[in-house]
Amino acid sequence: MKICAGFVKLDVKWKQESSYHRRYASETAMFRLKVIFSGKSRRRFFDNQAVELFLQSAALNRMIQLGKPDTYKVEG
Repeated sequence: MKICAGFVKLDVKWKQESSYHRRYASETAMFRLKVIFSGKSRRRFFDNQAVELFLQSAALNRMIQLGKPDTYKVEG
């Protein structure tokens, strides 16, 4: 059990040192974007593709925002 716990600590330390968590978060976001919006650009020119990606990102951010519950302090 101790060996496993030590391995987990080393794994977490490596991820923090290499900023792997940022890469993982960005890869997850891009996967989510591609799954929802088919992963293909419908525009031919680069500038138009950039606008399309911006709009898709804005729509995805809005969907995520709407799906999060409102948090508030409960006084009792």
